[in-house]
Amino acid sequence: MKSRSSENVSKPLITVICDNYTAREDLEASWGFSCLVALKGKNILFDTGADDVVLSNNMARLGIDPASIDLMMISHQHWDHTGGIYTILSACRNIPVCVPRSFSVHFQEDMKRYSARIIDVDGADEILPGFFTTGELDGPVKEQAALVQTEAGTVVITGCAHPGIVRIVEAAKKFLPNDDIALVMGGFHLLNDGDNHIFNIIERFKALGVRYSAASHCSGERTRELFARQYAEHFITLGAGSIIELEHLKS
Repeated sequence: MKSRSSENVSKPLITVICDNYTAREDLEASWGFSCLVALKGKNILFDTGADDVVLSNNMARLGIDPASIDLMMISHQHWDHTGGIYTILSACRNIPVCVPRSFSVHFQEDMKRYSARIIDVDGADEILPGFFTTGELDGPVKEQAALVQTEAGTVVITGCAHPGIVRIVEAAKKFLPNDDIALVMGGFHLLNDGDNHIFNIIERFKALGVRYSAASHCSGERTRELFARQYAEHFITLGAGSIIELEHLKS
């Protein structure tokens, strides 16, 4: 298997590993989300999808070695974001795992059996150079989102956006006020929302200066359709196998 170690990653990239959709015929779609952030010589896995087999197989086909992961961040404690955790923990002993403080003690103790080093997240913080958490945000489900600081601006990565996708973007702007929002990607949790609400979300994105959008996972087909219509060439269609070169998000 072609290894994607931290030594041979140079460009800042985001690679979608698990999603409801696929961008390549040789990859499997499954309900859930996971992506790899390659940033400043580090490989950061955001969420792990719902299925450890799908995660493992898609990683293999993408040439990503599970042992090359330097940090794991889990957005929230739902099965479709935690399903592949033990695949990574088995390959990466002593790996830091960044989780919201609301994660169950039982789950945290179980991960520690694999020598995982748990980072309990409360407020917004820098986890690695250029890689931040919004902190644990309240909502129907408590959740954190990832913020990636790039030359193009902040990239916001969400799992399901249970606290509200606009609220997450506002949290990103508050924490990194001098940076534009280059991209918001991941699950927007708008699967059952009507057109008026989705249009309102799009307008709030534009008011907040969100340059690119990439609604996926639990966002819903209608959400993807409307965002694609309104954002045009600034809408990125995500699926397993999508690769986003962060330096290309400047304009």
